[in-house]
Order: sequence, then C-alpha cells, then structure tokens
Amino acid sequence: MNELSRSGASVTAATIHVESEWADLKECVYGSPDHWVLPVFLDDSKLRAQGWFGKLWAENQGRDMKEVDPDLFAEFSSQVRGAIDLLERLGVTVSVAGEISPANRRFPRGAEHGVMTPWMRDPFVTIGNNVIELAPRSLFHRRQRFAIREILAATMDRGARYFAQPDGGADDYRDGPGWGYLEGGDVFVLGNRILVGHSGGCSNPEGARWLQHALGPDYAVETVTIDPMFPHLDCILMTPREGVAFACLEALPEGLPDHMGDWDVVDVPKALAKGHMGCNNLVLNDRTVVVPAEEPLDPIARALEERRFEVIRIPYRIPCTVGGSFRCAHQPLIRRT
Repeated sequence: MNELSRSGASVTAATIHVESEWADLKECVYGSPDHWVLPVFLDDSKLRAQGWFGKLWAENQGRDMKEVDPDLFAEFSSQVRGAIDLLERLGVTVSVAGEISPANRRFPRGAEHGVMTPWMRDPFVTIGNNVIELAPRSLFHRRQRFAIREILAATMDRGARYFAQPDGGADDYRDGPGWGYLEGGDVFVLGNRILVGHSGGCSNPEGARWLQHALGPDYAVETVTIDPMFPHLDCILMTPREGVAFACLEALPEGLPDHMGDWDVVDVPKALAKGHMGCNNLVLNDRTVVVPAEEPLDPIARALEERRFEVIRIPYRIPCTVGGSFRCAHQPLIRRT
C-alpha cells in the first residue's frame, strides 16, 4: 500500500472541494504515525512546548522520538494509526504524509529543525476548490509541505486550483506588506466566510489580507483575535454544525465574529482547551464528531450528545498531550454534502 495514497484508485475519482467545517468529510491528508523528530528550540517551538513534554522537548532537541522514549513513541504511533484506520473504516479516503528528504529537512536554514509530520493541518488549506500551500510562521511547519507535495500536485487533475502563498524564507518573522503568515490551524471554512485566527505567534493580519486577495470577492476573510497562550484558532473553537460552536470564550478577547452572535455556543474552560485540546476534535459531518476517549473530554462528548450528535471515542492521549488532537492531524481535500 502506497503511503502517499492509502486508498488506491478512488483518490483519482472525486473532485476536490471543501464547503465547510461540517460538510461530510470524504477525503483528507492525515499526519504520519512513523516520523517524529523534535525540532530545535526556536521561538516557534517555545509557543508549543508546555508542561512535562516541554521539558522533555527542551532536553532532546533535534532527536528522534523513537530513540528518546520508545514506549511513548509506540503509544503515540498506535493512536495515530488508530485514527487513520477509523477514518478508512468509515469510508474516508486518507492520504498519509510521506518522508521529507535529508536536504529538505535542512530547509530553510541549512540545519536540522525536526520532523513534525504527525500533524498536517498547518502547511496547506483547502477552501472551495482552492488547494493552497501556506506560508507558516513556524519553521518546522514550513518544511511539512515537502512530505505532501505529490498529494497536493495530484489535485490539479481533479478540479483544484493548486497554488502557494509567498514563502517567509529563513527569518523567524518579518513584519510589513508582503510578509503574511498563515497556518492551517488558524483557518476555518464557514461556507463563504473564512476565519483566520491571530494570536501574535502564528498567522497574522497580513496573511489574512493575502488570503482575501487570493480567494477574491466570492469569499469574506475575517481575522479573529485569540489569547497568545494558544497558537491557533482551532485550539479554542470547533464548529460541528452551522449554528453550533464550542469555544473557549475566555481566550477570545474580542469575542466570536458578529455573524455567530445567535449561535448555540458551548463555553469550553481554558484549562480544558489548553491542557486537553477540548475544541480540537474531528468533525466528520454535521451529525458525527470524533472525540478522544480520555476522561477529561467527557464533558465535551456529553455536550455534543445533548445537541444530538453521534460521538465516537477512540484513544488519542499522547498526540493531544504533545502536539495537537484530531483537527491538528488532518486537512480535508473533500468536504461536501
């Protein structure tokens, strides 16, 4: 079975299109269960390294997790594989991120900076039939595109407009016109409304401005300010159905966008959003959500069930603890009713 295309010929059949966060998930790119090298500690890493894992990361920069903690890696890999297997059993076509060549692992500074391909939300986004390689602020996200370039290029034969945002180069950060940054975890597709989170450490307003320019007048792109302790908007927001949101309101200093003012909003405590990725679940469609099986997330599952969602629970403790939950791990290629 080809790692880049686990579901064979069906990958070539359907037209690429993402309607919304809650449309039926039919095809996605998912993170790799096989490759995880801790990045060198730069500003982008410090935003994400917390608690016991932050200490482990700081002490083992640049090392392969298979060597750092074989048992931890085995549990991690098993849980990522479990999520991929679940999606495939449910009929979702899954393409899994491949390897990054030794030369590209040194992009853009000529030095090793880790492999974080288990989480593939950030290097690109699909909006309508637009498949866009993004320009992340984080250096380890900038090289993730090389693990999925063949997958993304193949979308050109399936109705996609495939293009790339101008790259940020080797600088940690540049400010001013032309220096837009976007990371997929900040981007929400709500029909023709596009939200872009802005924590100050990842995506920025200049990136949102570029996205509006690239998409044109058929879409309205809106920046959402979020608490700097959260890297991305999907750490504090889930939209499992039009009119329903799970949001950490304490982490939204300017509140939710005005057009969501009459939505049914479940307020997720900051500790649950930060410590257990309470908002970062996998919406399969507007009736079904996958939530990690761990006990702290029981309140999320109950609140979904109260709103007549079917909730699927599978173990995902290690990915949640060390990097991101289900939304961080995948990026859709087809979500349509």
